[in-house]
Amino acid sequence: MRNEDQQPEADRPVTEEVEEGQALQSRRGLLRIATLGTAAIVTVKPGIANAAVSGITCSIPVPQSSQAGKWIKKDGTVVNPNTAQSYDPPETPLKGEDVKNSLAYGTRYSGYNQNATNAFNNYIKKLTMGKQGYTCYSSIQSRI
Repeated sequence: MRNEDQQPEADRPVTEEVEEGQALQSRRGLLRIATLGTAAIVTVKPGIANAAVSGITCSIPVPQSSQAGKWIKKDGTVVNPNTAQSYDPPETPLKGEDVKNSLAYGTRYSGYNQNATNAFNNYIKKLTMGKQGYTCYSSIQSRI
């Protein structure tokens, strides 16, 4: 006895040929999607590598340039110079690598004691979108 799969091509019903055609089209569609997905992954990888480097080379001004001349209080707020429990900010922006090490491992910024470093870190932790240094800080956060 012969089953349907063993029938010669001429004896197969037309509906079976239509089903095979649809299955072939859906397989081709899946291949197209897989190909596009592979291209997207290849395209994204250089961007990820570039982001990894930017976390090391970026910098964070403390405080931002619109608040130049202000000092940083130990809780991270920006205050007038010589306010109690506040620290003279760094003359140059802090390097991303230094900020990363300080936040992750508790290292001090060169030329500053631990209290000043903590005040600067508290300022950095309060950065919000739109402020200078926020993009650098967010890229550092993704690596800690």
